[in-house]
Amino acid sequence: MISDWLRAPLNQDQIISLLGDSYWRVSLFESIPSTQIKLVEMFKAEKIPAGTVLIADHQSAGRGRLTRTFETPPQVAVLLSTVLYPIRNSADQGWIPLIVGVAAANAISKYCGLAPLLKWPNDLLIGDLKVGGIIAEQFEDCVVVGIGINVLQEINELPVSSATSLILECEEGVITAREELIAHLLQEIRNEFDTWNSDNDNVEILKKYSELSATLGKKIKLDFQNGETKESTAAGIAENGGLLISSGEIIVSADITHLRAIS
Repeated sequence: MISDWLRAPLNQDQIISLLGDSYWRVSLFESIPSTQIKLVEMFKAEKIPAGTVLIADHQSAGRGRLTRTFETPPQVAVLLSTVLYPIRNSADQGWIPLIVGVAAANAISKYCGLAPLLKWPNDLLIGDLKVGGIIAEQFEDCVVVGIGINVLQEINELPVSSATSLILECEEGVITAREELIAHLLQEIRNEFDTWNSDNDNVEILKKYSELSATLGKKIKLDFQNGETKESTAAGIAENGGLLISSGEIIVSADITHLRAIS
């Protein structure tokens, strides 16, 4: 049984205090259809400053890839969206969800000691199970990024059998208040994004991402939005952040399934 204090509502003042600087402009919602939809609406109304972050304690219509939606139970997850302003060439912006994935994996490791891996392009894995996801949408000169991480869900609260949560994977007593994970996550996003944004190439982020990748070198099935599918091997990350497969083709958008080797 998860203790009541762990399932307490998020505290905005505590998040701001843990962040410890004035860069982040935090807005916390008790319940909202989607932080991603709300932030996009705000962007369309007026220019949003860097560091703006919307956090939800409950989402009734969270945004996933390919227009999918999902609902998360109240007070069990980290659900947020923020805005990033890349100064790099627009051809490099396919790296942004990968950068945020690296940041999220680092944050989880600092928070509870687990070592998540990344399934291209946007899933956080513990073993073979999904513990979080990322969405990135470009608007004019910015990219709106949404992140969801399962923290306190018990087995019967998970949406699918292929999902997990941090508390299910950690030893008892390791998980602390979700505010701490949010602070780690935002600090890691800022650090990784600022480093990449000031670089002239993708060498460093490619190294970091490759070390965390659960996809590279794997036999995979690709499902495309038009209904087509194909099987291949994930050979590398292309210069634009796309997935390079063994045929030489660069994949920019697809659902990826890792195929198990037949022994």
